Amino acid sequence: MINVWAHLISVHIPVIGTPILLIWIISNWKINLEKRWLWIYITLILMGIIVSVSYFSGPSTADWVKNHYGLYNQNLVENHALWGRIVFIIQIFISLLGVMSLSNYLQDEKNSPKIHYLMLILLVINTIIILYTAHLGGLIRRVDLI
Repeated sequence: MINVWAHLISVHIPVIGTPILLIWIISNWKINLEKRWLWIYITLILMGIIVSVSYFSGPSTADWVKNHYGLYNQNLVENHALWGRIVFIIQIFISLLGVMSLSNYLQDEKNSPKIHYLMLILLVINTIIILYTAHLGGLIRRVDLI
């Protein structure tokens, strides 16, 4: 049951945090404050950790749903898991970019602008996919919305 609660709590943070992080990066693009980039890098790394908790607690949550809900759509659970895996992979790449950028910052080296562009592109893609994945996850519990 702890894994179920860990999944349910941890999935909401990236769903809200990823679009906010995207807006934060876009707003810092023209200002280009180094201190703000530092916090963006740290947040990217933390978001990767939180998404990892969501991803690895997902299978036990799916098992719990199978045991406790008689009317659940197996295809919906599988689609949610597939898109969750895609979100996880993209978020890990984004977090690795955050680690690279943070290490450059801590060594007083200048980041390549290509890294920021790549972060932005991956965050746009991940925001769209994470919102769709959250929608699928909500439909698992709320069958009345189908």
